[in-house]
Amino acid sequence: MSRVAGADESYLLAENNFGLSAPIQYLWIYATDPGANAVTGLRDELAAGVLDRRVVRARVPLARHRWVRAHQIPDVYTEARVIGDDEVSDWADTRLRMADLEPAAGAGWRLECAHTESGRLVLSLLVSHMITDGQGLYNALAAAHAGTSTSTLPTADDVRGWAGLRGDLADSGSQVVEAASAMRVVAKELWRQRKRGTAKPTRPASMLASPSADDAAPDTTLAIVDIPKSEWIGTAKQHGGTPNGLLIAVLGGVVQRAGCPLTDDEMRICIAVNRREDGDDRANASGGVWIRIRDEIGPERGLREIRALSKDALREYATSGNDKVADNLQPIVRLLPKKLIGKMMRSVVGPDATVSNLGVAPATSIELGGLTAESFAIRAIMVGHTASDRRRQGPAIAAWAVEYGDKVTVTIFGIHPDYFGDTDSVRKQISEELTAWGLSATFW
Repeated sequence: MSRVAGADESYLLAENNFGLSAPIQYLWIYATDPGANAVTGLRDELAAGVLDRRVVRARVPLARHRWVRAHQIPDVYTEARVIGDDEVSDWADTRLRMADLEPAAGAGWRLECAHTESGRLVLSLLVSHMITDGQGLYNALAAAHAGTSTSTLPTADDVRGWAGLRGDLADSGSQVVEAASAMRVVAKELWRQRKRGTAKPTRPASMLASPSADDAAPDTTLAIVDIPKSEWIGTAKQHGGTPNGLLIAVLGGVVQRAGCPLTDDEMRICIAVNRREDGDDRANASGGVWIRIRDEIGPERGLREIRALSKDALREYATSGNDKVADNLQPIVRLLPKKLIGKMMRSVVGPDATVSNLGVAPATSIELGGLTAESFAIRAIMVGHTASDRRRQGPAIAAWAVEYGDKVTVTIFGIHPDYFGDTDSVRKQISEELTAWGLSATFW
């Protein structure tokens, strides 16, 4: 798919219109340095694959922009000083917050590394969410590991001239049809909800709110914690659930501990869904489903209800995803002026929390130069939201989890400034919630 569509376009609109960005960070710690050649070799392979993309603007109104090859190889950033082993988390947080990526211009990713006093190598891969998602990065790393990185995107020369213009004309026509179809779906669903008296705002996971006037308040917070995999899997099974359900419960428990107010006494949690198929080289191929949980979440209640709610939501999404309002907003949003998009985004309310379980990390994603990473983490942040935006719109907190070796590493992004604006408090809430479930925790 060479057109900028779906979540890709949401991120592009957010960046162009409102100055918002969403960098992803893949983070590895190797016990010893696999060598500069291994790092630059990884960089070269990634540059030859699906991450190598930039945007060429459509020449016909209503047509979607195109992805083309960028033909750019970014420099590897190496920290000038040797950092302390107890500085790894702070170094990684700083690199993520300082991510200076320009995905539309072809500078959508970068490799960075630091050496520690004990001889470890810390490696950070920063990637704009505009150009890929978690599963897309796994695939890119697998191809890089095998030395088979390729891109099916056209070059800029391929879309110049009459052939490119003809393609834009055809896409413009198809998007008019898509918008009309989407409007029918949205109108039908809103009318159905109105008749039932249950109309509630929904927000696609890929949409980002527009910024408002800035105000003084705490910044977002970050935390990374390792949990023994045997404990994680055993606890999930003991309470009648899955690792995915346990992640939902733990994050929901953290929201409770923080005292976040709920809408209609329901905890609204968005669960990321991978929609990427074999051979699917779209930049983003993910969606999301919502579950709503009433009453206290905790070990006493167990995980059976969360498991059932999640299964039902995923089953419904699989069978009727094309009929969901959230999945039909994009063709309509593309037609709207900037001011109207901003008003619409400000009126939409997000979930209380979002979770993304990346599952078991493929071996190809944690090996470099013959070494296997001793620690591995995945996370993303939103950059550009003011405190008032973060108060008004969800999520208040987000979490990611990945299994590898004998660990599960959970990353937390605290967003709401009043409930998750203090790092020490957030770490304390996470620690207390994990202890309540009988889980050991080691923070980075």
